[in-house]
Amino acid sequence: MASNNTPVSAQQPTMRRVLKMSEDEIKKQIRSTHNQTKQKLDFDPFYLFDVVKNILNPSIIVVDNIVQGKAKDMEKGNQGESSPKACFIPPCMLKRLSYEMACKVPGEEIAYETTISILRNVLSSYPWHVKAVLTLASFALDYGEFSHLADQIDSSDQLTKSLGILKQVPIVLGRQGVEKYKNSFGKLNTLIKLTLDVVECVVELEKRIDGNNTKDVPELSLAIENMSIDVFWTIITVVDCMSRICALINDKNNTQELLPFTGKITSILKSLTDQIAVCDRQIAEIKAYLKFKRDLESLQDIVEFFKKLIFVEESHNLQQATISNNELSKKTEGLRKKKVLLFFSDFDISEKVVSILKPICEEESRKDQYEIVWIPIVKNWTDIVQSKCKVNEKYFWYVVRQFSSVLGIKYVKEQWGFKDKPIVVVLSSEAKVEHKDAFHMIQTWGIEAYPFTFERERELRNREDWFGSTIDFIPDVLTWMKEEKYIFLYGGEETWIKKFEDEATKVTNDPDISSEEISIKLFNVGKTCKAKDYLGIFLKNLNKLFFSKSQKETELDTKTKEIQMLLSYMNDGEGWVVLCKGHKLVFSGNGTKVVMALKSINDGKQGLHKSTEIQVLLKQRYNEIILPVTCCKFTANTNSGWVHGDCAKCPECSQIMEMIINFKCCHKGHPTKAVP
Repeated sequence: MASNNTPVSAQQPTMRRVLKMSEDEIKKQIRSTHNQTKQKLDFDPFYLFDVVKNILNPSIIVVDNIVQGKAKDMEKGNQGESSPKACFIPPCMLKRLSYEMACKVPGEEIAYETTISILRNVLSSYPWHVKAVLTLASFALDYGEFSHLADQIDSSDQLTKSLGILKQVPIVLGRQGVEKYKNSFGKLNTLIKLTLDVVECVVELEKRIDGNNTKDVPELSLAIENMSIDVFWTIITVVDCMSRICALINDKNNTQELLPFTGKITSILKSLTDQIAVCDRQIAEIKAYLKFKRDLESLQDIVEFFKKLIFVEESHNLQQATISNNELSKKTEGLRKKKVLLFFSDFDISEKVVSILKPICEEESRKDQYEIVWIPIVKNWTDIVQSKCKVNEKYFWYVVRQFSSVLGIKYVKEQWGFKDKPIVVVLSSEAKVEHKDAFHMIQTWGIEAYPFTFERERELRNREDWFGSTIDFIPDVLTWMKEEKYIFLYGGEETWIKKFEDEATKVTNDPDISSEEISIKLFNVGKTCKAKDYLGIFLKNLNKLFFSKSQKETELDTKTKEIQMLLSYMNDGEGWVVLCKGHKLVFSGNGTKVVMALKSINDGKQGLHKSTEIQVLLKQRYNEIILPVTCCKFTANTNSGWVHGDCAKCPECSQIMEMIINFKCCHKGHPTKAVP
């Protein structure tokens, strides 16, 4: 075998440079060695690792006993994890790997070059955990044989003695060699044991990766990301150990100090051990949650469902969640055989939210048919939080105080989409979900939304008077709609508004209109109001209705088209117009074309005496005008259904961010027509 004549001091500068390489530098180097096309394995790497442990664990004990002068450990053969399988055939590249590592001059630079060569030329197409197992298995062949011969150094068996002489075992671990190389072999054995433990951690993490989803066990994502760098340090350490054994065998007069891989491997072992502990905790949590979810959804009684959700007992070392509220526990019996509306929110409910739910809470005619339960979801139940909650408790007969069940809150967030914004989950008396969030439905239609189901919402959305619910927050408009008047709602730039109001006023003042006792009102939605942002609220209502329909309907109906077109007109900037009769939308259009259409009506004076044809005539004149306008394009805001979990939170303040989605048709420009 080759001898090492390089002074240790000459190696130190290189040693310091390589060990101080950043992870990014190392990843960049080893990324090019890895072939993404997975090699089809003709062996079981997990079983191969069991065989490696069966070799290295007793080998380490043998060498330790010899170095420390202890008697032979007759039980060393039982240290392995499993018995060899007759059908197991070690892969042929173990010999090739052994050849790659054999007789190398000790030194970090050589170890680094050898490691890169092994990764590129021998193991490139294997998964990272398999690279580590194969390299350690190759080392185990040589070290296992060496330690086995050392254990039989005093044997009378001529074959064993002769093999030991060829391997120079008596020189290194004979009586004289032990004293000379005691310190070096002690450090080497420690490093081999640490490396074996690191590979075991890598194998254990891979087993968890194979059996779990990284979405459920986030720590596995970090393990996958770091596995290549951990395996790199494992292989370079194995290469270094092999070169040290060769050096100890050949260098009779110079004991070799080990390179400082021990510190690196120790650090990696601690990191991997911590990762496994976190993964196991997360796996226990997801198993507990899935069991909780399965048990909860199997219940067919609202009281049992409610108790399971709120008063759940949790285990697996998860956060304990108990609610000492005997009064509420007794009152839950009052929920039996009733529809239950679970109102989830933050602890601080605005007056606006209270005003939306108050009519539902105070509705006497259906009080025996449903109940509302307020369940504040709060991270930390401080005294201040509890005092603020008590202020709002007067509005609700049922209130859950200090709801802190880890599994219950997780279920509410994942299954019902709670994201700090108020939601109302509707459950039947048989504990079946009838609506995952009826809050907007109640906000829009009030008690008319009863029984608060998906089916009832579909009915309300598809009614002819759906538009009225988006604009009836304006007192004047609400009054006019109740009186079944025609109403022009509009907004845009000041210059355009003046033109529109001039033409629209001429129409409203036309003698034929007056003689038919037709009343047409004008309302500038975009006009500034000190009390309320009318345009902002109107847009918000349109957005909610659009997303509500788009997430529940698969086909584009006329009402959804109307909403899309109106949002697109409002996006144009110059101007937009809506004509409604009572609560019904009868026309909407682009501001420029509407002004031209009204001017055409005023100039022609045709058909205004027929009240039923006002919107018909406006549509007719509107569609006669050909203008090159852009196709449908609008921006919509939403806070639900598109981005989940922490991805929707602001990285600075952790509040849920408003999502803005742009819709833009791919066509360039063409004439637009009013939706028929």
